[in-house]
Amino acid sequence: MADDRHILRTGQTDWSQVWRGRHPFNPNSDMRMVPLGAPTGMKRIGVNLIRIPPGKESFIPHAHSVSEEFVFVLEGTGEMVLDGVGHPVGPGDFVGFPIDGVVHSLKSKGPGDLVYLTAGNQDPVEIADMPTIGKTTVFRQGRMELMGEDGVERLTGQEWMARTRIED
Repeated sequence: MADDRHILRTGQTDWSQVWRGRHPFNPNSDMRMVPLGAPTGMKRIGVNLIRIPPGKESFIPHAHSVSEEFVFVLEGTGEMVLDGVGHPVGPGDFVGFPIDGVVHSLKSKGPGDLVYLTAGNQDPVEIADMPTIGKTTVFRQGRMELMGEDGVERLTGQEWMARTRIED
């Protein structure tokens, strides 16, 4: 029997009611996020709809070692920073991140919010390099290890998410 569990309608999203957070190592990060893949049953690809207010950023500059990722801009004006060089992006722009070591981050330039669709593999193990803070993160089995010159910090997924939450 066919049903609509594979359809997630986002047109009437109340953005004030969705998860709001930031990357714990980027104080200028501020995002509202609607998970799209998991609610429809997807397990191998993480898909999210994200909104960033003007002047704010997505994640800390990072590069993946295992999983590919993409950004597709739906609304607003932004700047995609690739290896430290800013590139203007707007509605209809697609940015792909193959496993090539390019460090990337996204900024909302305003005047309105930047809204984009992003997706990436959900591999059993992922390694993300964050060169601006000299750390590498290894994600595996719902846990992560943050490695840097100051040692290794081990966190559960819940501990990581607690650091990302922004209270309205």
